[in-house]
Amino acid sequence: MSLSVKILAVISSFTLLLGAAVPRSSEAVQVSRIEISADQVGSSADEAALQMRKALKAHTSEIIINVDNISFSSDKTERQAQMQALSQSMMYKAFDETGSGTEGDYLRFAVKSYKCAVSTSGRLTYTVSYYTTAEEEAVLTKKLNEIMNSLNVSGMSDYNKISTIYKYANSHLTYSDDLNDPYVYSAYNAVLKGDAVCQGIAQLMYRMYNDSGIPCRIIAGYSHDLSGVNPNGNHVWLIVKLDGIYYLLDPTWDLRSKNGNYRYFLKGTADFDSDAPQLVHVAQNDNGLTFPDYNSDEFHTAYPISKYRYSPVTYTLGDVNGDKLIDSVDASLILAEYSRLSSQMTSAFTAAQSKCADVNNDGKIDSVDASRVLAYYALISNGADISLADYIITH
Repeated sequence: MSLSVKILAVISSFTLLLGAAVPRSSEAVQVSRIEISADQVGSSADEAALQMRKALKAHTSEIIINVDNISFSSDKTERQAQMQALSQSMMYKAFDETGSGTEGDYLRFAVKSYKCAVSTSGRLTYTVSYYTTAEEEAVLTKKLNEIMNSLNVSGMSDYNKISTIYKYANSHLTYSDDLNDPYVYSAYNAVLKGDAVCQGIAQLMYRMYNDSGIPCRIIAGYSHDLSGVNPNGNHVWLIVKLDGIYYLLDPTWDLRSKNGNYRYFLKGTADFDSDAPQLVHVAQNDNGLTFPDYNSDEFHTAYPISKYRYSPVTYTLGDVNGDKLIDSVDASLILAEYSRLSSQMTSAFTAAQSKCADVNNDGKIDSVDASRVLAYYALISNGADISLADYIITH
């Protein structure tokens, strides 16, 4: 079948400036409708989904798709089921994973609700509402770029990227109890206001991870609430890819516990809830074709999840990347960490790495440590047989 796509945009008369007051609800924004493009003809469903994705990213309120060469059943019940399946499958396809932090699951959880009217001629008219406006997303992007620059994850190992972003969420976000505020369901509120519910927290971290080169998905389902009041509340959490396999994360439960133990960091399917069995996580597809079937063989094949928690690399004095060598790479990593700390940036090292980076044991990580590692590397490269600890003592 062939498809043509017409996009009708909602242009907001509300202009949001950084630092301006946030409207309490999306309905507070006054809008007017203008047509911003002519028909865009797609030769396939993939092309139509691409145009839909662009419209969703622009927070367009109405998207029209015309499907040619399609016939529906004459039976009313079957026809309605076919129409619903078609409308859902097109939206699902627009949410395909692309590796971009502003697409895929980010868009899926940016949509507050949508309706689709389908005519027997094959005309699909989507009416979409969002948790934020396009202007607010632009403000978020600017602020998030500043945050990512401060974290400076470029060049870090994948484990350190995952850990650094997780630490950021746990130290900068709080869980919101105001479930009537639509903004708490968004990454926008998580960044601009510092609080959100699980959906906003997961949406933010999905974006940060994917844009840092860490494949990530948001998993929807339910979990027992920390309060015990809502035993089967809707909940979302994450999976991230590390060393070729995925691990489970629940930043919401970790930041709510406020004990810094990270009980839900890089866990496996068999031990995700081992530290708090009363908070069992159950992945569940309860929204038709708009959300994946997280329990399907297809999903598990695409996203194989480890059975057990990730075992971090073992570090020794001077070996800060855990490759069992002490060389110029370690010296470079120590210098990079020194630069971060000197610029008041977030540390890229774990506690174990920091301890092993301070090779002269003076309580700080600096260029002296890097120089000692380089000098030691030069010595053993010429055949010397001495440990770094002994070298530090004797030199």
